[in-house]
Amino acid sequence: MAQTSEKMLALKLICQAVDALQIPYIYKGNGRPSIGLDDMLKCCAIKVFNNFSSRRTMGEIEIAYALQYIREIPHFNSINNYLQKEEIVPWLHKLYKILAMPLVEIEEDFAVDATGFTSLKKKHWLEFKFATSSRKEWKKLHVVSGVRTNVVTSARVTESRRNDHTQYEDMVIETSRNFRMREVSADPAYLSRKNCSITEECGARPFILPKSNTHLEMDGYHLKYPKVVAWLRMIQFWKDNKELFLQHYHKRSNVESTFSAMKRKFLPYVRSRSDRAQSNEILCKVVCFNASVLCTAMFELGVNLNFKGMR
Repeated sequence: MAQTSEKMLALKLICQAVDALQIPYIYKGNGRPSIGLDDMLKCCAIKVFNNFSSRRTMGEIEIAYALQYIREIPHFNSINNYLQKEEIVPWLHKLYKILAMPLVEIEEDFAVDATGFTSLKKKHWLEFKFATSSRKEWKKLHVVSGVRTNVVTSARVTESRRNDHTQYEDMVIETSRNFRMREVSADPAYLSRKNCSITEECGARPFILPKSNTHLEMDGYHLKYPKVVAWLRMIQFWKDNKELFLQHYHKRSNVESTFSAMKRKFLPYVRSRSDRAQSNEILCKVVCFNASVLCTAMFELGVNLNFKGMR
């Protein structure tokens, strides 16, 4: 039922979530009035959900107009132009968070990880001929994902060379503002004293897999450096109860399921060419993925959806 109803139901959920943002219409008074930002956000999400080019998405845009989800039908080039705008970034972040809010009472355990999305950016043939590396260009998506439903509660899009552990703090703190966190699991790339401390400050227990050469410091170290207490506590638990620790840690495998589902449904690459458009397209994938998660939750978990009052 969730799969057969997903396309039309996800369209409705995305449009309701955008309306809940109450984005103001701003007209500067010069030239032809532009289409509202709320309508363009809906159209960008519809384009990414369909996995087609903007031209082949116009049929779904007309359906949204017939259902009165949007006020005007934009030109297909307008959709591509809006994906390149910096101003839609904060609204996209708010949008996937609103779509995650109905699952606040369900999600308590979370996992952190990152994945890559390749680009189809065209190059001149000389760049391919004289290239020193055959590595493709790609963007990295960092997420905090719920273990039970795989909903994305926080996301960051960075360049491919950006370290994973630097994104951990902001995303975990952001998640803790909306969810009651009990556990956070992550692979050794996120292992640091600061990340363990931040996790406990957010009310959760860290389960970040230590490396083979990790050891406890000498007695009294925690008195000299109080902020490492959380890290010492986690390492001690790992040394004393490895099987139990790994049971909690392996909840992290669910974030791999999140990435797998996202890429199978909404493609493992981006169509856009500019850096900003690529980042916005990946954020649209997160929005669409959360909408599809809600569709499943409605049928499997009986989640009641109400976006009114959320901004």
